[in-house]
Amino acid sequence: MTDSAEDLSLWDAAASAYASHVDGPADSFYRRFSDFLWERLGVVNGLKVLDLGCGHGWLAEEMRQAGARVTGVDGSAALLAEARSRYPALALEQHDLVHGLPRPLEQFDRVVAHMVLMDVPVLDRLLADIAAALRPEGVFVFSILHPAFFSRAIVDEGPSGERYRKVTGYLSHETRWVESFGGHHHYHRPLSWYIEQLVRSGLVITGLHEPPTLPGPDIPEAEWTDYQKWFSTIPTMLAVSARLAASGHETKNASGSSPVATSPRSR
Repeated sequence: MTDSAEDLSLWDAAASAYASHVDGPADSFYRRFSDFLWERLGVVNGLKVLDLGCGHGWLAEEMRQAGARVTGVDGSAALLAEARSRYPALALEQHDLVHGLPRPLEQFDRVVAHMVLMDVPVLDRLLADIAAALRPEGVFVFSILHPAFFSRAIVDEGPSGERYRKVTGYLSHETRWVESFGGHHHYHRPLSWYIEQLVRSGLVITGLHEPPTLPGPDIPEAEWTDYQKWFSTIPTMLAVSARLAASGHETKNASGSSPVATSPRSR
C-alpha cells in the first residue's frame, strides 16, 4: 500500500501558514460549502461525527459546539498540534488516510471530509472504510476542488474579450502541484471516478452541489466587476452527500424531495 509520507511532510511544513489563513467563514471554500454541509448534516446534537482530514480542527470544533461528539483524524502531526493547542476539548487522532480509517473501525452517524480527498494519493481503501463505518442512517458529506475547472488557465481572447477556462485534459488521473501554503500535491481524478468508487463501496449519492466562486465576503453583488461576475459562473469546487445504499428509507416530502432540518445547528 502506498503511503503519503512526502505529502504529510509538506503539510507539516505548511501547517502554520495554513492554520493562519483557513478558518471558518473567512475561508472562501467554507463559505460556499457551509449551507450544503449543514443541510445535509441536519441537527448533529448528540450524534457521533468523524471529521476526516480535520487539519487544525476548526470545523471539528464548529460541529462540537453544535452538540456533536466529534473525532478528528488527520495524517499531519503539525496540523494536529495546531488543533490541540486551539481546541483542547477535541478528540483527535493521527493516522495516514491512504491506509483507510483507524482500526478497529468505529461507527459514526456523520462523516465529513472538507477539501481533503483530492490531497490523498490513494482513496480506494478510505472510501470503502467510510461506508463500513457509517451507521444505517448515516450521512457522508465531502467537498473537493472541482475536477473540471480548478487550476485551469483563465483565457481572455476574441474580439469581444471572451473569457473561459482552458481545459486541456480531464479524464486522465494526474498529480499536480499547488503552490498554496508553500506547496503541496493535488491528485486529479474525474468526477465519474469518485462516483464509481462511492457506488462500489455501497454508497448512493443524495446530493451534488457546485457553488459559484465568490469574491470577498465584504463585496456586495451589486459592486462586482464584470470579471467577478464571470468568475462566479464557473465553479472551482463541488460538494457531494451520500448514504448507504441499504438504508434507502429516506422519507420524502410532498414534492418528492428529501426534507432537511430547518435549524441544523440548533441544539
